[in-house]
Amino acid sequence: LVVGTYRYLVSSLPVGMRMLAYVAGFGGGKDRGIDLLERAAAGASEARTDAMYALVLVYNRERRYGDALNVLRQLRELHPRNRLVVLEEASTALRGGRAADADAKLTQGLAALTRDVRPKAPGEEQLWRYKRGAARAALGRADAIDDLRAATEPAAQPWVAGRARVEIARLAARRGDRLAALAEARQAEALCRQGNDPICMADARRILRNANGR
Repeated sequence: LVVGTYRYLVSSLPVGMRMLAYVAGFGGGKDRGIDLLERAAAGASEARTDAMYALVLVYNRERRYGDALNVLRQLRELHPRNRLVVLEEASTALRGGRAADADAKLTQGLAALTRDVRPKAPGEEQLWRYKRGAARAALGRADAIDDLRAATEPAAQPWVAGRARVEIARLAARRGDRLAALAEARQAEALCRQGNDPICMADARRILRNANGR
C-alpha cells in the first residue's frame, strides 16, 4: 500500500521535483503505483480499506470516475453507516457528469444525516447542502439556490461557503444579473482565501473578470 501510494505520488510531481526524487533513490511509476494499490484493495490484508480509500483519490485525480464509483460502492457495503462514503460517492458522481445520480444520493444522505444521532463534524450539514446545490445547479433546477444559500450559513467552513457563493455567482451571471454575480464572487474570493482553497479562489476571480468584461 505505502509503496503503491508513493510511486503514484512521485509520478504526479512536477518534472524538477521528480528528478530530485530519482536522484535520492526513489522511483515513481503511475501505472505501477495504481497496480499496487489495486492489488492491495483486492486483497484480504488489514491495509485493504486504506488502499480502497487511496484508490478513490487516485481514480478521481485521473478522472476515472466510473472506477472510483465502483470502489465507493464496495466501501459503502463494508461501512454502511459511514456518511462520508456516501458524500464522496455523490461528489464523484457529480465530477463524472452524473448530476442526477449525485442529487439522488445527496437527498438520501441528507435525510439520513437528519436522523443520525451520532456527532456531526463542524459544518457537515452545510457541506451536504453545498454539494446538493451544486448538483441541482448543474441540472438547471431553480431550487438549487435554497441549498446554496443554506451552505453559506455561519456554521459552514469558509471554503464551503466560498464554493457555494461561487455557484450562486454563476447562477446570477446566467440570468444576466451582473451586479449580483460581482457581489457573490467578491465574497466567494474572500471566503476561499480564508479557507485556503486556491481552486475556489481561481473560480471566483474568473467570474469577476467575466463580469467586468475582461
